[in-house]
Amino acid sequence: MQLILWRKQKLSSIIILCVVVIVILVCLRLGYWQLQRAENKALQLTQIAELQEQGVLSWKQMHQLPTKWNKTGLHVTVTGMLDTEQYWLLDNQVYQGQVGYDVVTLLKLTNSDDNLLVNLGWVKAPISREQLPLVHLPASPFTMTVQLKQGTLSGFTLQKAAQHIDSNWPKRIQIIDLALFTQQTGRNIVEFMGYRQGDGDNIAVPHYKAVVMSPEKHQAYAVQWFLIAVACLVIAIFASKKKEL
Repeated sequence: MQLILWRKQKLSSIIILCVVVIVILVCLRLGYWQLQRAENKALQLTQIAELQEQGVLSWKQMHQLPTKWNKTGLHVTVTGMLDTEQYWLLDNQVYQGQVGYDVVTLLKLTNSDDNLLVNLGWVKAPISREQLPLVHLPASPFTMTVQLKQGTLSGFTLQKAAQHIDSNWPKRIQIIDLALFTQQTGRNIVEFMGYRQGDGDNIAVPHYKAVVMSPEKHQAYAVQWFLIAVACLVIAIFASKKKEL
C-alpha cells in the first residue's frame, strides 16, 4: 500500500515538474520573441527616419532610388485622378474610439501608366451595418502626400476575402488584396500602398501610423514574461520544500 502511495506521489511530482518546466520555457520563449520584435521595430523606425531624411519626393524621384530599398515609410507627393466609382471600404477601422471604414481607391497617376492603391483615411460608419457611408471623392486632378508601404499589405482577419466578382460598388472588404483588386478593376496596380497624410477633410481623416507599438512597449512585455517565468520557478521551489517538510 505504501509503495502504491509512493509511486502516486512520485508520478504527481513528475507531472507537476513537467508542467512547471513547460510554463517557464513558454514564458522565456515569449519574452525573447518580444525582444526580437522590439529590435525589429527599432530597426524599422531607423529605416523610416533615414528614408524621411530624403524629404517629400515626387513619384519620379522615388523610382530613381535603388530598387533594393524597401520604400516603406517614404513620403511621396502624387497627383492624378481618383477612381470615384470603384472604391473599397476597409471594415472595422477605429479612430478616436469610433468604429468606421478606411476609404481605399486607385489613383491614376498623371503622366504615368501606374495605378497606385491609396488609403484616403477614415470615415464614420452608419448606425446600421446594412448601410455604407457616403463618400465624396473629387472628380478633378487630386494632389496629396502619401506615406508608402511596400511588401505585405494585408492584415490579420478571421474572414476570407470574397473571390467572386460582382458589379456593386463600393465594396466592403476585410483585408487588402492586390490580386483581387486587380481582378475586380481589370487594372494593373503597383505593389505599393499609399497612405494619405495630413489633416482630415470632407473626404476622410488620415490616421495611418507605420509603427503602432513602440520598441519600448515590446521590451516591457518581455520583462513581464520573464518575471512570470521567475515567479513560476520561485513558487515551484517553495511548494517542493513545503511538501518535503
